[in-house]
Amino acid sequence: MFRPLARTALTIAVLASAVACSSDDTGGEGYTLRIGATSPTGTPAGSLGWGDKEGILTEELKAAGVDKIEYSFFQSGSDAASALIAGAVDVAAIGDNPALRARSRDPKVVLLALDSINGDAWLVGAKGGPTDIAGLVGKNVTAPQGTIRDRAAKQLIEAAGLSDKIQVRDVPTPESIAGLSSGQIDATVVTGASAIELQEKGFPIIDSLSKHGFGSTGTNIALTSFTDQHPGFEQAWQKAITAVNRNITENFDDYTAWIAKTDDTSVDSVRKSTSIDEFNTEPFPKQGVEQLEAAYNFLNADGSLENEYSVQEWAGAKS
Repeated sequence: MFRPLARTALTIAVLASAVACSSDDTGGEGYTLRIGATSPTGTPAGSLGWGDKEGILTEELKAAGVDKIEYSFFQSGSDAASALIAGAVDVAAIGDNPALRARSRDPKVVLLALDSINGDAWLVGAKGGPTDIAGLVGKNVTAPQGTIRDRAAKQLIEAAGLSDKIQVRDVPTPESIAGLSSGQIDATVVTGASAIELQEKGFPIIDSLSKHGFGSTGTNIALTSFTDQHPGFEQAWQKAITAVNRNITENFDDYTAWIAKTDDTSVDSVRKSTSIDEFNTEPFPKQGVEQLEAAYNFLNADGSLENEYSVQEWAGAKS
């Protein structure tokens, strides 16, 4: 449940400074944990941000020797995954697409936990345009390539049996939403409260992942070089993530109000786009692993993965 930031010099500077900060630079028995994620505000967002704000992450990770947490923020999950591979961060909290791709490139990528499941995405149309997927044949459909929004668009098109008739163009979400308003784009995929805001402004919701039993997951990955160096970390991280999610489910109204404030949107939009069952209270719930595997199967069939592997083994052995 982590959202994007701007790239260019900021990402390069953050990555460079993160490389300079060794995860064992504290000089004592404890160490600094470097977490890479996406954020629209330059501060920890979503469930990660809640865990940081409430002090849950800091408290639970003490058992693994973590005495400080430093954050680096990136434009996309792919950027955060690249930072992990480069040794700039110790943990990447990202969506399932970039995590699955990272594991296909490097078998040393460890899946620490799923921090969310049942993530939804909405295919939103232009005002006065098609209200079903069949009406998008020959139309302009967009989504940023390599993201959950891109995968969601293609999954929904495939579910309608129209994969050979509708192409998805690679256009960033802000430009896609602007294109909807101007009439230059006929449909795009949006996640979170933005979809509800668009619907309330008269843009039709054409389809969504949840209508078909699809869903996305939030993943937390590390490298075996890090987990081998800190043998108690995996268990502590899983305990921390599930503690954060349990706290969210127990304080859902407070959580959604905080999200609305930090994202500068309405509480109503956040609550309409956020389900309490997104916050898994075990690290590898069966439903989440199935959703992760479905994402893997789609990406593999799409030719997006460099090497094949077993998602069940990647996650299931730890459940």
